[in-house]
Amino acid sequence: MERSVSRGNYIINSIKYALLEIVAGILVIMWLVPLYAMILGGLKSNLEAASTPILLPPSKPSLDAYAFAWFGYATIPGLEPTMLRYLLVAIPSVLLSVIIGTMTAYFFFILSEKHEILSNSLFSIIALATFLPIETVTFPLIELETSLNVYNTYIGLIFAMLIFYVPTSALLMSIFIPVVPKYLIESARMDGAGDWTILWRVVFPLIFPGFLSTLIFVFLQIWNEFFIPLILTNTPNMLMLPVAARFYTAAYALIYNRSFAAGVISSLIPLIIFIFLGRYFIRGLAALGGGAKGV
Repeated sequence: MERSVSRGNYIINSIKYALLEIVAGILVIMWLVPLYAMILGGLKSNLEAASTPILLPPSKPSLDAYAFAWFGYATIPGLEPTMLRYLLVAIPSVLLSVIIGTMTAYFFFILSEKHEILSNSLFSIIALATFLPIETVTFPLIELETSLNVYNTYIGLIFAMLIFYVPTSALLMSIFIPVVPKYLIESARMDGAGDWTILWRVVFPLIFPGFLSTLIFVFLQIWNEFFIPLILTNTPNMLMLPVAARFYTAAYALIYNRSFAAGVISSLIPLIIFIFLGRYFIRGLAALGGGAKGV
């Protein structure tokens, strides 16, 4: 009797696992189809890209469209300089946002031990910036950066990114930090360690998966940010990749293969990050689940 029950459970679990694998496979295919179509479209001639089914491989693959999108031609800007410029903005913006956000989350975590209502109230106000549409602060942001003489500069773009993405980082890190056992923090305090030492020597190593996951998430958000570079730059030598790629596609939409190529090029950095760091992002999400239970 027990054998038949265990065998029945084994069959049921096997069926569930197979169904989950099928669903996962379908989702992966759905995610890869647009990328597959863009890559193929960039390898086709414009006529072939416009007249053949989007998933049909090119008859004569060519990298001309990718070369055009990368290097540009005449008055049409290439994506090479805009990508390099945007890396100069995105990398420090992400690092500073997540580091400052981590310190902010830890500050409110410590404050909540003594003044829980005050901590929750102040943090809720700061977290509102996470849900605030950037379009609603267009003119104040432009006026602020103009008054600080940082409009249309790298510093101005980084400053604007910090305004919106430090709260996002703090909100995410505030979910990871409560996972740390409180006795470790108390033990460090008894040994004479200050909050700065406790944060980076005790707390940070334990929440590193969450930190890395937040880092990846914020990077993807900033990399796809369109509105901030659009309103805070106004010269060709400050054109950033998100604006350049979309402007390129909008201005030359009839040149299908070049538009596909521009889309692929602008997606390269996020794709590379997910290929090499995707497993760490998943670990962070797993830690997020644990943090949510600990809140």
